[in-house]
Amino acid sequence: MQKINKTLASIFIYSALLGAAPALAASVDRPYLKATSIVIVMGGNDFSDNGGSAPFAVDFNLLNSATGTQANDIIASDGVAMNFNTGQYNPIGSGMNAGYEYDITNPTFGGNFISAGPHQTLDENDAYTEFGLDENTDIDLVTGNRFSIFLVASNAAFDIYAQSSNLATTGDFNTLGYDNIEYKLQVKITGGSGVWKWGQKAWNPSNGGAGIINSVDYLDDMVAQPVKVFDGGRRTAKDPGTILQQAVAFRSRYRLRGAASLINGYDLSMGHGSIGATVTYTIYTP
Repeated sequence: MQKINKTLASIFIYSALLGAAPALAASVDRPYLKATSIVIVMGGNDFSDNGGSAPFAVDFNLLNSATGTQANDIIASDGVAMNFNTGQYNPIGSGMNAGYEYDITNPTFGGNFISAGPHQTLDENDAYTEFGLDENTDIDLVTGNRFSIFLVASNAAFDIYAQSSNLATTGDFNTLGYDNIEYKLQVKITGGSGVWKWGQKAWNPSNGGAGIINSVDYLDDMVAQPVKVFDGGRRTAKDPGTILQQAVAFRSRYRLRGAASLINGYDLSMGHGSIGATVTYTIYTP
């Protein structure tokens, strides 16, 4: 009995030694790198007549994964559209402090407008050259009227919605409305010049989507609610480069449209006055 007990004890001790694993210290590391879907919008930080300047990144939009969802904008302030004139970016004017230049149509000679700045306005510092008249010569507010751009750089596809608001009229234009402002949006892949050139490393973000929605022709079409004006299919950034190089421009054209019987958008018989509205562009997830 005593011998058996010793043997069992030895076996027990041996088993215990076999089951004792060495102590280990460990840490868990998990590299996790993710690029969020973003759209960067560039424009002016305020209207030119308010002392604004350009270009600035005025919107930094995070795209949501839910289709048709408005992007979260993590830059608090909103910017304004701009133009590229005289080799630089210029924020648009508010339209409150000067009239637009007249366009002399079909002169026999002359009629050139000489702007002393700011652009797309007419004041006492500007000038016209003498022009000749015949039966076809007329006058209009600048053909094509108001142009403006904002730049967009993205690493993902996006949609753009627009809504018009804050209609304001004065003088003889008090009878006009949103339907008297014609609207057209275009995508310009490249533009600018020198250090301010955009689009060298970009491609058309319309591909894969419907692109510009051509059925939106007047501000009246977008007054009731935000309306899709661009249906994107891919990111703007094509090749490695800077934000400007990977950006494209969205160019808006606004044109005064008087009575349907008018050949031009404006006729002297319409009198004098002003009409204006606000168009707000918002980025959406496609």
